[in-house]
Amino acid sequence: MAAFRFIAWILVAIAVALLGADGVASLEQGEPIMRSTADILGLVGIDGLAMAENSPGGVSQALGTIMGLPLWGVLGIIGVVLTLIFRPME
Repeated sequence: MAAFRFIAWILVAIAVALLGADGVASLEQGEPIMRSTADILGLVGIDGLAMAENSPGGVSQALGTIMGLPLWGVLGIIGVVLTLIFRPME
């Protein structure tokens, strides 16, 4: 359980770092900048949009939606949910 709690907090920390990066980019450009999941995965070398297009049926639509969302939101929601699920019980 402690390992899952640690992973959850790591996801939340990465989400906060990505949100900060978008904030700094917005200040530099002078206009709001929010990089999508596909943009961030493209920086790592993964073509997220091609992955979504080549997936079967409903999975393709779900991945397409996720690829359009900001990655900090995706990781933040997953991290917070995992944090709530694996919180210490007394």
